[in-house]
Amino acid sequence: MTDFLLYAAVVFLFLVSILVVLIILMQRPSANAGMGSALGGGAAESVFGGESANVLTKMTTTLTVILFVLSFGLYLGFVARENKGPKALAPAPTVTAPAKPAPAKAPVSATSTASPVAPTTPVASPSAPATNSVTTPAAPAAPVKSEPVPAVPAATGAKQ
Repeated sequence: MTDFLLYAAVVFLFLVSILVVLIILMQRPSANAGMGSALGGGAAESVFGGESANVLTKMTTTLTVILFVLSFGLYLGFVARENKGPKALAPAPTVTAPAKPAPAKAPVSATSTASPVAPTTPVASPSAPATNSVTTPAAPAAPVKSEPVPAVPAATGAKQ
């Protein structure tokens, strides 16, 4: 509905501006005929009578005030229509910090379930210079194979 009123006011502003131009052109020139007399300056006397100067002056003043007030009102209307964003006095949206992720746990090996795993690289002491030698982790010990123990022969009934 407000858009309709704004555009209707634009049409009214256009009509008022045309009327202001025509009223100014109808006024009697001050000296030696000018543009006003060429475009119908003498017609004002026949329409408004002998007091046409007073009537045209009042109409010019009234229409120019209407023109300026309507122009300023339309400016405010179109600016208000465009600024439908957040207001200056509106509270700022609160931003919450993201939650800290849980620290990653090292995978537990099948051989040691309860004891923590020690690092395999040696820690260099501050007094000794670091070397660029590559250390390889120790190979796991091979499982000991146990051989089956032969069964004891069953006693046949003789006692010793």
